[in-house]
Amino acid sequence: MKKTIIFGIVFLILIIFIIGCTKQIEEKKETLPTPPEKAAEGNVEKKAEENVSQKILEKTAENIINDSEKAKKETQTNWPMFHGNEARTGFSISKAPSKPNVVWKWTFDDFMKAGYNRNFEMPWIIVNNNNALIAPGDIFSLSLKTGEKIWMYVGGYEFYPRGLAAGDGKVFVSANTGDNIHNLPPAWIYALDESTGKLLWKYQTKKGISHALPLFADGRVFIGDDSGAMYALDAGTGNLIWKKQLDAEVIHSSAAFDNGVIFVGTEGSARSNAMPSYLYALKASDGSELWKFKVDYIQGKLNLIHSTPSVLDGVVYVGSENGYFYAVSADNGELIWKNLIASGSEELIGTSAAAALGYGKVFIGTYEGKFLAMDQKDGKIIWEYNFGKANADSSPVLADNKVYFGAEGGHFYSFDADNGEVIWKEKFGKSSAALASGILIVHNALAEDNLNPNTPIIIAFSDEGKDSLWQ
Repeated sequence: MKKTIIFGIVFLILIIFIIGCTKQIEEKKETLPTPPEKAAEGNVEKKAEENVSQKILEKTAENIINDSEKAKKETQTNWPMFHGNEARTGFSISKAPSKPNVVWKWTFDDFMKAGYNRNFEMPWIIVNNNNALIAPGDIFSLSLKTGEKIWMYVGGYEFYPRGLAAGDGKVFVSANTGDNIHNLPPAWIYALDESTGKLLWKYQTKKGISHALPLFADGRVFIGDDSGAMYALDAGTGNLIWKKQLDAEVIHSSAAFDNGVIFVGTEGSARSNAMPSYLYALKASDGSELWKFKVDYIQGKLNLIHSTPSVLDGVVYVGSENGYFYAVSADNGELIWKNLIASGSEELIGTSAAAALGYGKVFIGTYEGKFLAMDQKDGKIIWEYNFGKANADSSPVLADNKVYFGAEGGHFYSFDADNGEVIWKEKFGKSSAALASGILIVHNALAEDNLNPNTPIIIAFSDEGKDSLWQ
């Protein structure tokens, strides 16, 4: 029995010894050096895995950056000249207010406190680099987000600003030295520093600029004056690059730019066809004529192009004061379609405004009090809104499937761009707004009818706004 116990103990010790040796062998096996060819294969596989991981990380970072840039473009936009951009389409990729919620406003009292005591006939508002620029009589730069005044340029009592454009770190101003539009002295183009409002240069035109608004494109400032001449100025220095006399009594149209070409309308003989009115295409580099399109002559009407052309996808869209609206090839000036959008008994029945282009439609108002949405392909009317006898000749803003438009003496509207249904309206009269970074800035065109300290002159709307306008 005793021997049996001793044998069992020895056997158990032997088993434990064998297990321990086996474990040591396995551990040594694991730590043996890897053969060179196997090591190389492992390194290649490891390197490949690292490359794949690096590419995934780089792609992820690229996607994040792209998404960030896309979001930035969608939320931070500009409106640096009349009708939004150099092609004058009136279209923005910005979000647009679905309600008239007020972010900020400037009242009559606010202007008085800023030392401004002139009129409130506001030329077209622009927005650049998150600053709103307005020119009632002096030039104001305001924070787009808060309405806080950044700077103010005081031009004096012989300074009558007409239009604004921004670019290249500057604000370009067309200004007359008198206010009688039928007998204007020569005008000036000013360049102000966008950050400070400091005067950088100015250039004098041959005659006054009663209606045309400046265009900034391709490093140049383009504008026409009441002598019928088009000018191209170097944006950096104000030096004249070229001047082109057109077949026109005056140029009231503001130029548009697309693909190296300037498009501008002219006004010929108002009540005869001795000098027809044309839509011109000029080479932006030297002003040479590429083509010109003659407007229809209708007896007893003002057969003039006062409107600013709008350009999209190789087509130039422009209206005439005789009632016709035209779509013309940007390449050769050939007519694509035309539509008689107004046909009343008055001399002035059509439009002098710029059309907004987008969502396959052309949006335009008429002197006869109608606002139309036409098909871009053929000019057929998709929907219309009738204001009655009100002059509906302002230039619409189009964004976020909404279109904003004002009628003389009446309301400023937000329409559904698809069907023309009214989303909201406020009593501002015939106002052409500006839109950038989700903020719509509107001038109260009826302000001078009832001026008191609380009368709103400039109002900024946004879905982020909290206040009611009339509180």
